[in-house]
Amino acid sequence: MPIPLPADTSYHIAKRSLDSDYVMPTLEASSDYYEVGYFLSGDRLSITPSCSYILGAGMVGTMPPFLYHRTIPLSSAPYNTYLIKFKPAFVHPLTDAFGLNILEEIFSQLYNCFSPSSGARILRYFQEMYELSLSDSPHRDFRLQCMLCDLLLAILDNRLPAEDKTTAGSPTAPIIHRTPLTPPIIDAIYYMEQHFQENPSLETVALLSGYSASHFSRLFHAQLGIPYSEYLTKIRIRHAQDLLLNTKKSVTEIALETGYLHTGNLSEQFKQQTGMTPLQYRKTNTHSKH
Repeated sequence: MPIPLPADTSYHIAKRSLDSDYVMPTLEASSDYYEVGYFLSGDRLSITPSCSYILGAGMVGTMPPFLYHRTIPLSSAPYNTYLIKFKPAFVHPLTDAFGLNILEEIFSQLYNCFSPSSGARILRYFQEMYELSLSDSPHRDFRLQCMLCDLLLAILDNRLPAEDKTTAGSPTAPIIHRTPLTPPIIDAIYYMEQHFQENPSLETVALLSGYSASHFSRLFHAQLGIPYSEYLTKIRIRHAQDLLLNTKKSVTEIALETGYLHTGNLSEQFKQQTGMTPLQYRKTNTHSKH
């Protein structure tokens, strides 16, 4: 459980620089504050009971209290963010004007993308608030309160719909869980994300989760809607997609890096998942960037 904000503090603003391989050691959920953060660099997979999603540069992540989650790195890019934590009382002008449900509406979308112009405006909010938080201005707290209320409304008004974040089959497409995940299944997914290169068996992950293989298999399928093996394949293909688009490694190198002993096995599963061979995927999506 994260450390609560001190009783005499209603907000905290930081610019964080963490190692690219930083991982959360356990499930966490705040008890008394909301979080909103702007990703400057780094790609992180966040796993919650309701969904799994990826946050990257230019995106804003929101996290309400009491929502357990874990994050894991997906690339070697530096992990840099602006992070704002605040208690509900700090934004009372917002809730007084629009009701308490306004926070629920803003924080109902955990991953937020913006058009280039709106994204630049959102980034300026975070930059200016961070700089102001370091000042000794006698009006600092009041100005930050006003700016935070405006930032939250700007996020709500300018974010793209969640379904516009990605296209089907994209490596960053959010996964909506069939039923809310229990902590052991979240921990199992976390382990799979960290060890997918080793092609971990169902029996290995079941043992780590404290279940028999048969019981774990039933739980996993019931909560995620697909079998363990299929979910592991999706993880490996997603990492292969990332390597195809962001490195010049050969398909053979990528196959070995994602846990495939033979290039043909990667190509076969890759085409089943995306409808294209690895080289077709690289060519098509590399051209679309230009």
